[in-house]
Amino acid sequence: MKKKTLFLIGTAAAAGIYSAITGKGLFNKPRFKEQHERVANYVETHYPNAVYTPIEMTANGWVTVIRRIARPNIILYITRDGNGNYVFTESEVRNA
Repeated sequence: MKKKTLFLIGTAAAAGIYSAITGKGLFNKPRFKEQHERVANYVETHYPNAVYTPIEMTANGWVTVIRRIARPNIILYITRDGNGNYVFTESEVRNA
């Protein structure tokens, strides 16, 4: 029984560490704090009452999905230019 408990605790700890490193779950906002601030401002300005999914890192920047009520979702790509400014590119998702 002790080995099983230790295994479960070890597995849970490893999963928590992995989530913290990759910025998944509860660790998404702390890991991508600056990006969340910029995206929240962008979404509030352009799409009031919309929400966005957790931010994910890509090879060239970050990505999130803006969810709107009774409207198609928007994939929002976030990159930085040479001056460190955030550049937002949208792609509307057509529901099939």
